[in-house]
Amino acid sequence: MISVGFILPSSDYLHDPFRGDPHTHFQILTVLEDQLGDRVDLSLIDLRGIERRFAFYHIPKCDVYLYSLYSLDFDELISVVTYLRKRFPASRHITGGPHACLYQSDSLKFFDSLIIGEGELSIVEAVTDVVCGNLKPLYKQSKSVDINQFPFPKRKYLPASTVARPGLLATKIKQREVMLSTTAMFSRGCPYSCSFCAMPALKSFSPGIRYRRPDLIEEEIEYLKLEYGIQGISMLDEIGIPPGRESAIRHLEAIGRTGIKWRTQIRVDGITPEIAELASESGCLTLSLGCESPSQRVLDVCNKKVSVERSKQTIQILKANGIEVRVYLVSGLPAEPEDIVKQTKQFIDETQPDLVMCSMFTVRPGTDIYDNPSLYGIKSVTRDYKKMMNLQNRYDNEEIQWTFEYKKETPWGRGFHKEELTANFNEILSFIKDRGMDSASLYYDLFKN
Repeated sequence: MISVGFILPSSDYLHDPFRGDPHTHFQILTVLEDQLGDRVDLSLIDLRGIERRFAFYHIPKCDVYLYSLYSLDFDELISVVTYLRKRFPASRHITGGPHACLYQSDSLKFFDSLIIGEGELSIVEAVTDVVCGNLKPLYKQSKSVDINQFPFPKRKYLPASTVARPGLLATKIKQREVMLSTTAMFSRGCPYSCSFCAMPALKSFSPGIRYRRPDLIEEEIEYLKLEYGIQGISMLDEIGIPPGRESAIRHLEAIGRTGIKWRTQIRVDGITPEIAELASESGCLTLSLGCESPSQRVLDVCNKKVSVERSKQTIQILKANGIEVRVYLVSGLPAEPEDIVKQTKQFIDETQPDLVMCSMFTVRPGTDIYDNPSLYGIKSVTRDYKKMMNLQNRYDNEEIQWTFEYKKETPWGRGFHKEELTANFNEILSFIKDRGMDSASLYYDLFKN
């Protein structure tokens, strides 16, 4: 038997790393168990909440260590690999994930093998090759997988108290804080090409968007109810309700049959009055909308492919159906007009969403803006991965650090300097807080209590 440990990093850049779940880890471990059975001894090595300097004491010896590599975790995971190579020199280290796919030569400096793209079939091959002493540096599936051919991801690799917890479905009125909940993902991919998102660069490895069949969604939810007693689910899909009327109806009806409460995020152009009504009837409490900006010029430059007017319409449709509306806005995006603060305030006052999450724009590896900054009026971008998570209000007295700098003159006019970006963000954030709409404060307050 070969021992395989999948390492989950601390994610200490997050206010609460336990708000989400390691669905990639669940999926891969479930597939390995399904395909290799008792030939593997599997474990999920959870380092969340552990101070980094003590994390090594929580990693047992394994024949194979697996990693899912994101740019934000790069430095931490490299330190883990470096330590483990000294401690257990015979072990092998295999990684997949966005950073490994996009920066293969860089990743191969530290890892023995890379899983490129969707990894279910490749990881089984790689682990089998370790046993045979024939591990290859690269594994890449020739075509995208059918996500319905695999079992739904089991959560048994973590304690039940970690999988099911209260607070995930808290609403503005805070009436459901104690509801035992978990997270789930019922789809894979995204068909859009927003320039501030890294997912478009991964399309060649994971094309389009694919949803699990309604019967499999229902089966997974019933498993979570039976094994963990969950009453609600926060769905982490990029687009939580399938595009297209018939697909959306089947999806929502399957969720509705389970009797759970739920929330997710959607595109602003993915909702009609009919779908909103059905979502509400199926137990939807909250829908989050990626409005991003009240400026149509910003949306066009960032290739968002939606309109400000459609955002306004969708907010009203959801409110009319009793669904809490959370709006995502990003401050500091390319092409913002001089009066962006005024436009943002007007947008919020006009639409009256229940909650607003305003985040600071960061230029992330793998995005079109990161690869082509000059096209967006940017003259410099930090290459320090550790600084690429910047959410004000995560911690007390957190200092704002922009990860880029605009040129004095951009294709759309004068570029804001960092002090102006900070002032704009703070003014918008204060405006949201004064109206009791700050989505971040809702969760941070729950965490403190």
